[in-house]
Amino acid sequence: MSSTEKQTTDITTMENHSPVPPVLTEPTTQETRTATPATGDEIITLENHSPAPPVLGLDGK
Repeated sequence: MSSTEKQTTDITTMENHSPVPPVLTEPTTQETRTATPATGDEIITLENHSPAPPVLGLDGK
């Protein structure tokens, strides 16, 4: 086939025959509550002290 000829492709459609999940009768809601650590648990906070990368100049220089 030469570079000037157009190649045509047959398109095959794919069908999904998986079963449809049942409709939920009641919307599920998540309970809002504050996590409280158990007695004796230690809370550890990690801090990142690595140097910040240089700011990218957007002026094309």
